[in-house]
Amino acid sequence: MSMRRFQKFFSTFNHFRFFLWILWVGFGMIYALPVLRADEVHTLYDPHGKRDPFVPLVTLSSKVSSGLLGVESIDEITVEGIVYDPKGSIVIVNGSVLKEGEEFGSVKVVAIRPNGAEFSINGAKVFKALYQDEAKGK
Repeated sequence: MSMRRFQKFFSTFNHFRFFLWILWVGFGMIYALPVLRADEVHTLYDPHGKRDPFVPLVTLSSKVSSGLLGVESIDEITVEGIVYDPKGSIVIVNGSVLKEGEEFGSVKVVAIRPNGAEFSINGAKVFKALYQDEAKGK
């Protein structure tokens, strides 16, 4: 066997050995992973007391809530959240999701700002801040 043929064979053999070594390590890692049994899955995540992440927070049924029925003054309104966008904002009030200009019962949303919303309650315009600290400062 000539030296050149030997070097070519040895080079090919080394590449093949390296390929086998990579396969061996790869399959070893796959088979070394612990197989989870059904009772072990529950120890990884305990959903008790947590909300289901696949259930939307705001649904069509939450858009119309009875939280605004019978409201007679600004003290009965709680601003729970604001999604502010100059093109179209929404406010969550007493569990109801309302846009600017929408009316529910005696409450109408006149304007939505980043720090609160202006409401018309029985014809009287009143501003209600999102955070109570801002309301004390006014």
